[in-house]
Amino acid sequence: MIRLDDGRTIPSILYYHRVAPDVPRPVGVTPEEFRSQMLFLRSNGMRGITLDEGLKNTGSSKKSCILTFDDGYLDNFEHAVPILEDLGFRATIFCVSDRLGTLTDWSDDSLWKGIPLMAKEEVRELAARGFEIGSHTRTHCDLGRLSATDPLQARREIFDSRTELEDVLGSPVTSFCYPYGGWTETAVQWVREAGYLQARSVHHARWGKTYDLFSLPCRPVSGKMPFWRFAWYVRLWNLGL
Repeated sequence: MIRLDDGRTIPSILYYHRVAPDVPRPVGVTPEEFRSQMLFLRSNGMRGITLDEGLKNTGSSKKSCILTFDDGYLDNFEHAVPILEDLGFRATIFCVSDRLGTLTDWSDDSLWKGIPLMAKEEVRELAARGFEIGSHTRTHCDLGRLSATDPLQARREIFDSRTELEDVLGSPVTSFCYPYGGWTETAVQWVREAGYLQARSVHHARWGKTYDLFSLPCRPVSGKMPFWRFAWYVRLWNLGL
């Protein structure tokens, strides 16, 4: 569980990038691995939910797990979503608003470059099927750096991404995620001012620490995480840890 500064608790948060056959281990898991992980959650009496739902229903923190996906990869739509729907789970997918329907271009690393992203049609369809679409800026920028070098552009990345996604969805976008985990206090303030209600970081939760709604911690999952470790985290969460 995650303990908030206001005394409430919310479910622990998992975050993924890709789910695809033959995916490189550092960037994702295979559909078979993902299904095994989701089945383990269910076998432990837990349900996968969106970030928005997790913040609205704080009374059942041990019985839910917030599932999040960064970047909005097409393989999330093709491979992860069917598995989640089979189990009655939902998730939040953070999309890069100016890159919908294109290939990733924010890294020169071959592991991350040239990967297909969901288009507007897939994003709208997922929202209609009960998945939450969140903002991951317009261009997947590092807000920690950009806030210092070009604050006006950093602010636009936060504000305009919400507007663009809401134009696609026709409904409010309330969740935000910091690309690369980069942020400053000024960037966090802009996220609040833009109208988001919560934001996820990439920091791990620490025992005894409480968190602000705009710096929520998470646990990253990739092919480098063995199943026994995934199971260990889930059992700790079931104990309220």
